[in-house]
Amino acid sequence: MEIFRIAAIALVTAFCVIVLRDIKSELAMFVAFAGGIVTVLSVINYFSDIFSVVSAIARRAGLATSIVTLLFKVIAVGYIAEFTASIIEDMGLSSLADKVTLAGKLIIVAASLPVVVDLFEFIAGMLS
Repeated sequence: MEIFRIAAIALVTAFCVIVLRDIKSELAMFVAFAGGIVTVLSVINYFSDIFSVVSAIARRAGLATSIVTLLFKVIAVGYIAEFTASIIEDMGLSSLADKVTLAGKLIIVAASLPVVVDLFEFIAGMLS
C-alpha cells in the first residue's frame, strides 16, 4: 500500500531532521523540505485520478467546466499555502507562516468571486 511508503519517507525524514538539528541545523531544514516535496510528489498521480472522476461527475450533472476548474484551483491554493506555512513554521517563523496562510485565503476568496457574482445574478434573476 502506498501509505506505508509515504509513512516510511516521512519517518526517515523526521529521523534525519532530528539528528541533523544538533549537527548542522541549516541542513536539517533542507532535508525536511526535500522530504515534504518527495511525499507530495509521491501522491501527485492521485490528483489526476480525482480530477478525472470529479470532472466526469460534473459533466453528468451538467455543471460548467469552469466551476470544476475553480474548485480544483481553490483546493490547490489551500494545500500549497498550508504546506508552505507548515514548512515556514517548522523553521521557527510562525509570523511569516500566518501571513502565507492569510495570503492563501485571500487568493481563494478572489478566485471565488466570479462564482459568487454569478450566484447573486442568478438569485436576482429568479426574484425579478
